[in-house]
Amino acid sequence: MITVYMLFVVSAIASICLYYAPKLAVKVGFGLSALSCFYAMYHFVNNMGVSDSFVLGGNFLYAPNFALTPLGNFFSFVVVFIGFASSVYGMSYAEEYIKKANVGVFASLFSTFILSMLLVISANNVFCFIVLWELMTLISSFLILVNDGKGTLRAVMIYLGIAQVGAFCITCGLLIIAYYAKSAEFSEWVNFSMPFTASVVTFVLFLVGFGSKAGMWPFHVWLPLAHPAAPSNVSALMSGVMIKVALFTLVKFTLFLPLSTYFGLTILLLGAASSLFGVLYALCQHDYKALLAYHSVENIGIILLGLGTGIYGVAASNPTLAAIGFLAGCYHVVNHAIFKGLLFLCAGSVLHATHTRDMDVLGGLAKKMPWTSIGMFIGIMGIAALPPVNGFVSEWLTYQGMLQGAMGDGVIVRYSFTLAVVALALTGVLVGMHLKLYAVIFAGTPRDKKIWDNAKESPTGMVLGMVILMIGCVGFGLGANVIVDYIMQAVNSITVSGYDASLGSTAIVSPMGSYVSTPLIAIVLGSTMILPFVILAIMKANRTTPRETDPWACGFKYSSRMQMTGGPFTGDLRKIMDWLFKGHKKVFSHGYFSPVEYHNHPQDIWWGLIYNPIIEWCKKIADKIGIVQSGYTNVYALYILIYLCAILAIGYFLV
Repeated sequence: MITVYMLFVVSAIASICLYYAPKLAVKVGFGLSALSCFYAMYHFVNNMGVSDSFVLGGNFLYAPNFALTPLGNFFSFVVVFIGFASSVYGMSYAEEYIKKANVGVFASLFSTFILSMLLVISANNVFCFIVLWELMTLISSFLILVNDGKGTLRAVMIYLGIAQVGAFCITCGLLIIAYYAKSAEFSEWVNFSMPFTASVVTFVLFLVGFGSKAGMWPFHVWLPLAHPAAPSNVSALMSGVMIKVALFTLVKFTLFLPLSTYFGLTILLLGAASSLFGVLYALCQHDYKALLAYHSVENIGIILLGLGTGIYGVAASNPTLAAIGFLAGCYHVVNHAIFKGLLFLCAGSVLHATHTRDMDVLGGLAKKMPWTSIGMFIGIMGIAALPPVNGFVSEWLTYQGMLQGAMGDGVIVRYSFTLAVVALALTGVLVGMHLKLYAVIFAGTPRDKKIWDNAKESPTGMVLGMVILMIGCVGFGLGANVIVDYIMQAVNSITVSGYDASLGSTAIVSPMGSYVSTPLIAIVLGSTMILPFVILAIMKANRTTPRETDPWACGFKYSSRMQMTGGPFTGDLRKIMDWLFKGHKKVFSHGYFSPVEYHNHPQDIWWGLIYNPIIEWCKKIADKIGIVQSGYTNVYALYILIYLCAILAIGYFLV
C-alpha cells in the first residue's frame, strides 16, 4: 500500500524535474505514471479482499493515518485502471501541449491527481480526509487550466464554487459524527449513539457535499462546463474516476449513520432524476465532449439506483437486497469508468485530428480514423448497455435489485422502486438515440472538406490508450463471472452476506437467483451476424464488384449538406421537452440567395432556477460589504485582531 503511493510521489517529482525538457517530460512523466498505475493495478487485484493500514510520522494537529477495506481496494483499482490507460494515452497526446503549457508540470499534476484520489479513499481521519479532499479539488482545477481555452476560467470558477459549498457540507457532517462518536478517527466510529434528527441532518449534508462532487442532479451544472474544458485524458480521469470517489465516500459515511429506509429511497429517487435529466440534456448537445459530460450525470444516476437499493437493503435488514444493490452499483462504477474513459479518449482523438468540438461539421471520419471509430462504437455499445459489452451486465443487475425492491412492503417503497425501474427503462430507450454520436462524426460523407483533408489517425500512444479500454469494455462484459467474484469480496465486507455470485465458468447469478451468460449472448449475436453471409453463399449471390455512386437525392445533385446532423436526430424530442431545454432559437439570413442559418441552443434550466439567483444575491451582498475594503494595511490588521478576539471569546464560553 505504501509502495503504491510512493511510486506516484516519485513519478510526480521526476516529472517536475523535467521542467525545462518538455519532450522528455511527455514520455518520462506520463510513462512513469503508467508504470505506477500498472503496479498499483496488480497490487489492488491481489489484495481485493484484504484490509490494510499504515500511519505516517508526525502529529501536527492530527495523526495522519490511512486504512483500506475491501471496498476501498475495489475503488482504488478503478482509479489506477483508468489512470493507466489515460497515462499511456498522454505519452503521445501531451505533445500538443508543449507550446501551450509546461508539460513537466502537467505530468506532475497528473500523477499527483491520481495519488490524491487514492489517499482520499484510504484517509482514516476527519482532518486528513478534508485536507486531501480539498487537495484533490485544487489539483483537478489546475489540470483543467492546462487547456487554457475560451470559457475555461469560468468553468473552473463555477467548479471551485460548487466544490467549496460541498466541502463545507462534508466538513459539517463529519464533525457532527465525530462529536457523537467522541473521536475523529473513522476506525472508531462504531456502536455510537446518535439522535435521529442529527442523523437526518448529517445525511442531507453528505448528499449535498458528495453529490455536488459526483455530478448528481441538481448539483451537476459544473460538470458539462469543466469536463469539456479539460485535456481529454484529464476528462477521462475526472468523469471516469473522480466522481466515483465521491460516490465511494457517500456510501462509506452514510453507512456510519443510524440508517433509515428513507435514506436509501432518497438516493434511489435522486438517481432516477439524475439518469433521466442527464440523458435528456445529453441528447440535445452538439458539442460531443459536453454530450459525454451530461452522460456522466445520467450514469451517476444509474449507479445511485444500485447504491440506493443497497443502502435500503441494509436499513431494512434485507441482506439479499443489499447484496444485489451494492453489486449492481459497484459493477456500474467500474463499467462506467471504462466506457466513459474510452469515449473521452476517443473524443480527444477526434479533437486532436479536427480541432473542433462541433459534431455537425464532421462526418465520414471512420475512413480516416479507423481505430478511433472502433473505440467510439464499442464505447457507445457500453453506454447503451448492449450485450455482450460491459454496460449490459451492471444494468441487468440494477434491474434485478429494483424489481425485488418493488415487491417490498409499503406503498411508498413499492412506488419508489417502480418509479426507479420506469426511469431506468426510459433512460435506456433514450440512450439508444445516441447512435448520432457515431453516425454524425464517423459515418456519411465529409461535411467540411478542409477538416476531412487534414484529419488522420492519432499517434500510437493515443491509440494504445484507447485499445486498453476497448479490451476492458469487452472483457468486463464477457468475463463478468470473474469480475463479479472480485466485486463480491468488497460487497460482502459491507453486507456480511457471504453470497457467491458466480455460477459455473461462464454465467453469473445475482443473489436473487436469476442468471445470465454473456459469452452465450456473444455467441448468439455473432451467429446472427454471420447468418446473412451464409445465406448469400448458399444462394450463390452475385460476387461482382459493386458500383459506387453518390446517394439518390430525388433528382438533385447530391451534397454533403443533405446529410442528417445531430439536431434532426432529436428534433421532435426537443419540441416536446422545450419546457426543460428552454432553447434559444436564432435564425440568420444573409440575403435571398444565401442559405439560412438556424441555431437552437438548449439551456440548463437548473442553472437559472437555482444557481444564477444565488450568484446574483452574493454579488449584491459583496457590493454592500465592499466598503470594508479600505486598502489600508492597518485597518486589515485591526480586522484580524477583532476576529481573533471574537474566536477566543466564543471558545471561552463554549468550554
